[in-house]
Amino acid sequence: MLELGCGLGLPALAAAIRGAEVLATDWAEDAIELLRRNAERNAVFVRVARVRWTDPEPLLRAAPWDIVLGADLLYEARNAEQLAELLPQLGGEVLLAEPGRPYAQEFLERFQAERVDERIYRLAC
Repeated sequence: MLELGCGLGLPALAAAIRGAEVLATDWAEDAIELLRRNAERNAVFVRVARVRWTDPEPLLRAAPWDIVLGADLLYEARNAEQLAELLPQLGGEVLLAEPGRPYAQEFLERFQAERVDERIYRLAC
């Protein structure tokens, strides 16, 4: 499983607790370090990596992923554009938690998103 833009990494931690092999990624070193400490405190193994969507080679080498997760990723136009280019290259099922950001509606329509729960969507990539 791959988590994009992990931030605090709660989806990655939850998946790892349930037994998934997880790579959690973010562009911000602070986010990566925080996730490392949270995983350690909770005795959960999660691989972490600093990856920019504009330089996704580490993600593409491991593709196709079984599951790709993202939460609250569409808060800037550039994020939506970069993510739209990246997702089809990653393979697997894409689940996106989206709280209603300005760029979300067009993005979700582009990927024919199916609502699977409140503010959680499965994307057709």
